[in-house]
Amino acid sequence: MATTISCSQRVVGSFQRSQILIRHASTASITVKIPPESPKFIDIPRAPQEYAYRKPHHKGVLPSPRQIFRPGKTDKSTAEYIAAVTPEPSTTKTYSSPKDKALTDWRSRQAANRRQNLREGLMQLHQRKVRSDRRMTARSAFKQAEHERRIHEPEREDERLTNPSIIQALKRDSANHLPDPDREARVTKMKARFEAKESAKAEERRNALHSLYMNARDFIVTEEALNAKVDEVFDHKWFRNYPEHSIWDKEGFPDTVQSMLSESNSSKRGNAQSTSGYIQLTKRRVQRIAEELTGGKM
Repeated sequence: MATTISCSQRVVGSFQRSQILIRHASTASITVKIPPESPKFIDIPRAPQEYAYRKPHHKGVLPSPRQIFRPGKTDKSTAEYIAAVTPEPSTTKTYSSPKDKALTDWRSRQAANRRQNLREGLMQLHQRKVRSDRRMTARSAFKQAEHERRIHEPEREDERLTNPSIIQALKRDSANHLPDPDREARVTKMKARFEAKESAKAEERRNALHSLYMNARDFIVTEEALNAKVDEVFDHKWFRNYPEHSIWDKEGFPDTVQSMLSESNSSKRGNAQSTSGYIQLTKRRVQRIAEELTGGKM
């Protein structure tokens, strides 16, 4: 029985492997069963460039290159400048031991390498600058010539034929303007309105300056006045001299809507209780009249 089961298992396994390793001789596409819920169920053509190329992001910031050959400064590409910045040794040294001679020779070779590198670097940088300036000049001249050519080129035939038929007299240009008979009156009105606005602004600034001048009498501008005010406010006998504990105790509670309505109704009926409110209103009106007559705040 076990032999029969093992044989059947081997047959099934070989059949599965044959199914996995099977290859089609035809090169035609194989029909794949795609369920309706799959996004690929409906064949939609895709664009040739499905994903745009993104530049790789490099960390850090490169420093701006130094401008070695500055205009108006010393020309660093001349032989005189190179000879001045890379002078040859003017003295010869004596050696006390072979070790000192080897060290001095090594230092001399290093100095010679540095001089050679500086000379070659200056010359190569100058050549690169000349090439870049020549390339930039050529590109700028080409762009300017192309710009001038496009500006002065005649109108294309397709544009001329497709332009709407507009009378030449109606086209606005620098030599032909549309008539405007009411321009002078409109300009005069706008000028008067502008002058009125400016005068109102000047009057408002003058009133603000005068109000500042009138209120400046209470400003603290000296150290003695500041010390006196601090001593007065932070005195330990403050509550003994002034029993008020808050601004409401000192100046009273603000008027409520009911109190203002009661005052208005009593003033209409002519009651004697409205005398105080009428007196305050009269004082404010007289003060406003005096301010208008004097031209400033009081």
